[in-house]
This record gives sequence, structure tokens and C-alpha cells, in this order.
Amino acid sequence: MEQSRKRAKPGRNPGSVGRTSRPRQAEVAQLAGVSQATVSLVLSARTDGKAATISEETRERVLDAARSLGYVHDPAARRLAAARNNLLGVFSFTATFPTDVQHSYYPFLVGVEQEAAARGYDLVLFTGSSAGGPDALSRVRLADGCLFLGRHAPGAELGRLVADGFPVVHLGRREELEGLAWVGADYVSASRAVVEHLAALGHRRIVLVREDDDAPASTDRQRGFLEGLAAVSADAGPRAVLRCADPAREVTAERV
Repeated sequence: MEQSRKRAKPGRNPGSVGRTSRPRQAEVAQLAGVSQATVSLVLSARTDGKAATISEETRERVLDAARSLGYVHDPAARRLAAARNNLLGVFSFTATFPTDVQHSYYPFLVGVEQEAAARGYDLVLFTGSSAGGPDALSRVRLADGCLFLGRHAPGAELGRLVADGFPVVHLGRREELEGLAWVGADYVSASRAVVEHLAALGHRRIVLVREDDDAPASTDRQRGFLEGLAAVSADAGPRAVLRCADPAREVTAERV
């Protein structure tokens, strides 16, 4: 028996029982008796002139239809339409994500999480150990921007991101690429303050044990350390700074 195809009247649910697919805006429009463009304006909560032309009665009808169908926004579709997805990437070049409270990156990560939440962003973790190859960093383009952790960052790949205008920030001070923003701690002042504190406690022999590298952060710590020794008139001879591959082992050997 052939049935006539009639448009559903406003307030009548055209959906079938036990459906598994997500209700679409076209179904909300059919149920509310309005155009899909009107549904889009109402459900996107736009405040421009176009949305202002929709009457309150029509708006309520659309919202009632959406509730009746169980319609919810598709976040991926909304983000695609807005050309952004409110995702902030965090890329770690270390095999283990630094979440221990004693790790130097821990306070940075706490601040990142708090600020991202305050600005309505979700965090996405990328790890340098999860995939290699020349395009390892291309995955971060899934996010609106990315923060990078770790010393051993591939300069060429970071350079391409910067050249393309992709928002990138490096956590920690290094020999940064031109145009690459970075955020780091004031290691000079902190190291100087540590030396002055130890001297105030009565210590007369103070030694800095640093890694055997030329990383700017290590150089900054040594600079602050030597400034602190000069400020308290402590010995700054050749044995005041020890460079070694394993600082923890060297500290043990130096104990008196």
C-alpha cells in the first residue's frame, strides 16, 4: 500500500524507535517546521543580526524539537566550521612524560593545565617516542598550537612549524630557533639565591655539580652560582664547579 508523503507537523517526532544514529539538524528542522538554516542559527547561539531576526516563539520551537530528538552538537563539526578545535598540544621529547613532583617541568605542566582549563582548552599529549621519521612533529597540527618539552628537539622540523606560522612555544631556555617563542625559569637569580641561603646557614664550601653540556639552562645556573659566591665572598676556585655525565654520582663522591 502506497502511503502519501506528508511533511511532519511541528511537535511530531519523525524519528524511529530504537535508532542508533545521531539526530541531525535536518530532523530538528523538520520537527520544528522551520528551515535547517534557522536551526543552525538557534543551536549555535549566534548573537549577530541574523540570529536576532528569529522570533522567540520560533526559537523555543527549535529548542523543544532538539530536546525531543535528543539532539546534541557534534564538537568535531563545530570546531571544523570555526577553523579551530580548542585543543592545545603538549609534545614531550622524553620517553616518560615528566609528571613527578620533583621533576623540573612539573610546575610548568601544572600551570599549563590550569591556564588551559581557564581558557576553555583541552590538552592533547604527543610524545617523541611514539613515532619517528622526518614528519614526527606533523601530528601536532591536529591542535591549535603546541608546547614543547625536552632538550633534544629536532630543529629542522620545529623550523618548518615556525615558518608555517603554527603557534609553538618551547618550555625551557635553549639555543632557540629564530622566531620560536620560549618560556623558562630565571635560573641565574634562583642559583644566586641558593648560594646566598647556604652561606647564611654557615656553609663555607659550596660546590655546583652540573651536567657536562653547554645547554643555556646549565650555563645560566653556573652564572648565578658564581655571582652568588662573589656576593658572599666564598671560594670560587676551579673546584667550585664540577662538570660530569652523572651529577648524582659525583655528588656522592664529593661528600666529606
